[in-house]
Amino acid sequence: MAATTVEMRALVVVVAIAGRASADPDADTPVPRTRDATLGDVFRGPFQSSRLFAMPTADVVGAYVLSLSGEGSLLQQPGLLTAAGVLAIGFGDIAQLEYRDSSAISVGGIDAPVPAVGVQLRIPIPERPSVPALGIAFRLGVPRTEQVATGTVTETVTDLYVVVRERFAFAPRLKLHAGVRVSPSSIDLHDGHHASRTLTLPTGGVELATSTQTRVVAEVSLVPRFAGAPGSGADPTIGYGVLGRAGLRWAVVPWLVVDGSMGYQIDPFASMGGPATDVVHQWDIRLGAEMFVPWGALACRAFGAFCERPARSKP
Repeated sequence: MAATTVEMRALVVVVAIAGRASADPDADTPVPRTRDATLGDVFRGPFQSSRLFAMPTADVVGAYVLSLSGEGSLLQQPGLLTAAGVLAIGFGDIAQLEYRDSSAISVGGIDAPVPAVGVQLRIPIPERPSVPALGIAFRLGVPRTEQVATGTVTETVTDLYVVVRERFAFAPRLKLHAGVRVSPSSIDLHDGHHASRTLTLPTGGVELATSTQTRVVAEVSLVPRFAGAPGSGADPTIGYGVLGRAGLRWAVVPWLVVDGSMGYQIDPFASMGGPATDVVHQWDIRLGAEMFVPWGALACRAFGAFCERPARSKP
């Protein structure tokens, strides 16, 4: 009972700081960067995520905003927490720099995130009916080393995403996302065997706002699928795998979004070049969160830095 009371008090404090009003995540009003802005004004948002779960969207987090997100699952490997995360910082309203984990299926057969650094851009197309938003993301792969029973494996994935987002006047709560991912991928075994391949990977997703705080999200995509065993004397291979996820994203307060999802993995090619299969190879349940830090507004309020320039009065 005591623990429950403490948690309730903490939640009340968080909500009070965030402000009583819930921000519309699709609103165009930026976070105020003025000396007289209250903490409630600053943390009320609105804030815009630049992803579904793993898939990038045609949006960016926004100017003077930092996004920190992470997720994890205890079900993919017993006793091992598999996790992925994103750190993104907005530059202007059309770009963000980021460090993130890209989706891939490792030689162990699990969804093993491969780290990457990159930039995501929102093409400045005016929002109009039947005109989709367009985004481009480039992620330079950082080698990921994995220890398997027979030795060490190093996997690298570099991505170029082109994604579109469409909203419809007759269904304003619905958004459709589609894109293509071009991924030069490579795998190195400690015994000197190597493979590289450039894959073209379609991806798609949908989100439905059930309220101003809650969204139902689903995505499915092809991803690189690594296979190989050090010491076997054979070259590794790079093929295709399918990852899908569906779940909820809930804005507890405008600057903190939590999500829960069920993911599945379909392995259309058996691990070492065996027969194809169309059944679910592996599934898991993931919990995650995304936190938005309006650092520009906080710096303005505290130090007078990064403040908005006052509008010029007309003569």
